[in-house]
Amino acid sequence: MNWQEKLNQFVDAFEHKDDIIGILVCGSFITGNPSSHSDLDVHIILDESVDYREKGNKIIDGLLIEYFANPPRQIRSYFKEDYQSISQMSQTQFATGEIVIDTTGTVAKLKQEAIAIIERQFEDVEISPHALTKYGIWDMLDDLQDLYENERTEFDFVYYANLDKLISLYMQQIKQPYTNKTILGHITSDTVRRKYLLQELPDEVVKDLIKTCITAENKKNRMESYEKLANLTLNLMGGFAIDGFKFKSNVEE
Repeated sequence: MNWQEKLNQFVDAFEHKDDIIGILVCGSFITGNPSSHSDLDVHIILDESVDYREKGNKIIDGLLIEYFANPPRQIRSYFKEDYQSISQMSQTQFATGEIVIDTTGTVAKLKQEAIAIIERQFEDVEISPHALTKYGIWDMLDDLQDLYENERTEFDFVYYANLDKLISLYMQQIKQPYTNKTILGHITSDTVRRKYLLQELPDEVVKDLIKTCITAENKKNRMESYEKLANLTLNLMGGFAIDGFKFKSNVEE
């Protein structure tokens, strides 16, 4: 039984079957190279009149189906939320997905809207780094330097946790979406960029820094690259100096 047959079996038993106006399948079964851990990602488009949404999982003959049931207005809300947060997860799913059912033409319209949003490349999203965000980057670097210089056992754990935050903040500054499980492919692979509709990073130096931060075995090399990436990110945010830093706000009642 192939995935299409398993999907049909799932849909036949779906509790809200009468509300379905469309189905779109996305993920690695559509874009290529599914693994033994891949699930089938299914967007179920419900009639606009419904007042509910549902997310769930169902195993059909060994295949895990992860489904998202939403009316069109909710999907458009996801598009908007992702766009404002420099993410294109929902848009990419629709842009690269395969339409299985589309009784009203709504799924095809959502697919075109998703493509149009991706093509905008977040050009009208304003990024205004908060003072506490800049302090946080400095503080993470300072903590890591202390752990490294004192050869603390937890250095690697803290390093990779902080690196995840740092790369996400850099990517936000250049208005590119970030997912930690695809970032290495993002900077090294045309195939990954095509699969997830990603733009190549504009700075070759940063690409090398991120790659070294992730892959270098030598802690000294990783630490030096992390520091350069942190300082570069702070420069993009307008710079930061710890001496004299202060932040004043109202007391929460």
